[in-house]
Amino acid sequence: MKKPTIPGNEVERLLALESYNVLDTLPEESYNDLTRIASIICNTPIALVTLVDEKRQFFKSRHGLAAIETSRDIAFCAHAINRPSELMVVKDARLDTRFSDNPLVTGDLNLVFYAGMPLVTNDGFALGTLCVIDHQPKELTQDQQSALKSLANQVVQLLELRKKNDQLLQTQQELLSAVKEMEVFAYTASHDLKEPLRMVKSFVNLLEKKYAGNLDDTAKIYIHFAVDGTERMELLIGDLLEYARAGNGNSEIKGKVINEILEEIKKLYWLVIQEKNVLIELTGLSAIELNHTSTRQVLQNLIGNAIKYQAPGVQPVIVVNVADQLSHWLFSVSDNGIGISRENLENIFTAFKRLNHGKDYAGTGIGLAICKKIVEKQGGKIWEESTPGIGSTFYFTLKKIVIASPVETTYNALKLEVAS
Repeated sequence: MKKPTIPGNEVERLLALESYNVLDTLPEESYNDLTRIASIICNTPIALVTLVDEKRQFFKSRHGLAAIETSRDIAFCAHAINRPSELMVVKDARLDTRFSDNPLVTGDLNLVFYAGMPLVTNDGFALGTLCVIDHQPKELTQDQQSALKSLANQVVQLLELRKKNDQLLQTQQELLSAVKEMEVFAYTASHDLKEPLRMVKSFVNLLEKKYAGNLDDTAKIYIHFAVDGTERMELLIGDLLEYARAGNGNSEIKGKVINEILEEIKKLYWLVIQEKNVLIELTGLSAIELNHTSTRQVLQNLIGNAIKYQAPGVQPVIVVNVADQLSHWLFSVSDNGIGISRENLENIFTAFKRLNHGKDYAGTGIGLAICKKIVEKQGGKIWEESTPGIGSTFYFTLKKIVIASPVETTYNALKLEVAS
């Protein structure tokens, strides 16, 4: 018996094989389909997808064979990988000096005929073979050989797809980890930045109270600017934290009456609602399945803007509507505010892009960017229609959430139990 030669690029070949994370994995139907097809086309009782490791060949898929691996020293496939571009055919192993006394030939397997096409990666490494085996001498037609080569290419494509999926999963995990780290950073930064700001604001206020009689008008203006600056910075830090968290909150899904969400928002804006005599109405649907936290965040921002951007002396009237659009819920928030000019509409969802400046309309310009981020994470989109001096309507959609009934859940669980 002749032992197989070790390929010249063995170290690199083994590293390539390891990168696919396929050794010692469970059988998969996609590979099993190919070995079944190979067996049928070549009319052989056995077909295998083999991967040649340092000391063995592992059978990723095996049709007509119980064993899951054999020693590399006796593996026909270990010979085949030395000629990556060629189909290795052994018509009668009993008459071949390389294999006549091989245990796979003389033993219970009774291997007589072998044909194996190397599985060659895009980088040129032969990882193993797609092979067919018979217990009697045999020859393959040109069509059968061509089919075996094509099926081997399909095995390689499955391996490449597996590798890419693993890489995508790893990237996803890294991104999730990065998001969590950023959340921790955002919380920490928010706390660490707000604390010294509170201290500055507190001491400036104390300074004003203690020395109020000794301060001229210029000094009072400076103190006002200092306090106003710290308040603006606190607002900016809070909005930055909110933007970082947008769409990452509680994903609890439950039937929620929209009016209940509006009542929560009214409580939040209670003081300004009383001061401006704000009227908030709900039309359309009132109870739908939704992500409570995300929906409240978006409506809170839009209603807050509708209250803020009003002309002096005008009673704010805000109408919230919910409609059914097959796969999505369509929300709209309409107001009778100052509106937005056509040339500015394309910039309204850009973070820190403020279209109204000055003390009459305070803010950081990040609220609508938060809304856009949340809506898009929920599988929807957001847009606005506006007429200056008349008002604005913000529209946004949220993808519907399908919740299985108790009967469906039990049925699916039983199906999984039977399948296992």
